[in-house]
Amino acid sequence: MASFSVAEVAAACGGRVVGDGDLRLVGVRALEGAGADALSFVNEERALSRAAASAAAALLARSAAALPGRTVIEVSDPSTALIKILRLFHPARAPRLGIHPTAVVDAGAFVDPSSEIGPYAVVGDLSRIEANAIVGAHAVVGERCRVGAGSWLHPHVVLYDDVVLGERVEVHSGAVLGADGFGYATTDKGLVKIPQVGGVTIGDDVEIGANSCVDRAALETTSVGAGTKIDNLAQIGHNVTLGRHDVICAQSGIAGSAVLGDGVVLGGQVGVAGHITVGNGVKVQAQSGIARDVPDGEALHGSPAIGYRAYQKSYIEFSRLPETARLVRRLAEKAGLLKGARE
Repeated sequence: MASFSVAEVAAACGGRVVGDGDLRLVGVRALEGAGADALSFVNEERALSRAAASAAAALLARSAAALPGRTVIEVSDPSTALIKILRLFHPARAPRLGIHPTAVVDAGAFVDPSSEIGPYAVVGDLSRIEANAIVGAHAVVGERCRVGAGSWLHPHVVLYDDVVLGERVEVHSGAVLGADGFGYATTDKGLVKIPQVGGVTIGDDVEIGANSCVDRAALETTSVGAGTKIDNLAQIGHNVTLGRHDVICAQSGIAGSAVLGDGVVLGGQVGVAGHITVGNGVKVQAQSGIARDVPDGEALHGSPAIGYRAYQKSYIEFSRLPETARLVRRLAEKAGLLKGARE
């Protein structure tokens, strides 16, 4: 197990040591679970008392002032610093160079010597696996695909034909990219499948969660912008365009040909109707349904979604509905309206 001194950890995250910089640390733990060889962190003032009582060897915090007698690494933002520290103790997985003997790589495919093709993986004709990429065990890369430099396909990922991944893309197990879009024509003989002959393009630094799906376009390209993060169990329909640095939380579904701008956040189980545009910076609360175009910067809630503040006011009134109904009935009786309505 790797160990680092407090001073080395501080240097990795740009922090300042208050206390004993020579203490050795073997990892990062939560406040209650940290022992005498671990670092823990405080990112909220209300946690300071728990931090003071923690058995952690050292603490990561904005200030040591409230933690007298403790060894502290002072940083302006503990959450951001923690990312660098975790990478110090848990470096990103490097490719195990070469093609596993059980893998099947088409003669027409290109595999960079610095990449890894894992056990029982498949790489199709005219596909490219670029430098330092990882294709995990049992992953399938179809024909005419590209797995960009530094990208990582976890075990059992499937890329259908004509899927292009940018650099440093991470796709988790069970995800399927490039399956047919859900397109059918209604005829006198029932539903007839419309051939889905487009592709999928994924930008740099995208992460796609386990068991999520990004469907191929009917004719052109389903695209996911650089830096976007898609959670587990999400559905991105055919011809959808996602912007840069969007956040799509678990069980959300985006129907065909919808367009999302940059910096959009969809909470869990949000549904987006097809052929609409959601502007830049839109925030949507969990379990909402979007059925109309949304201008830049709006915050929405409800199904169908309305303005967040309007929804909160409406919800308060909804919770008072029985009381309001009784009041209306009493007023109607006094005005003689209720008797007339009954008659």
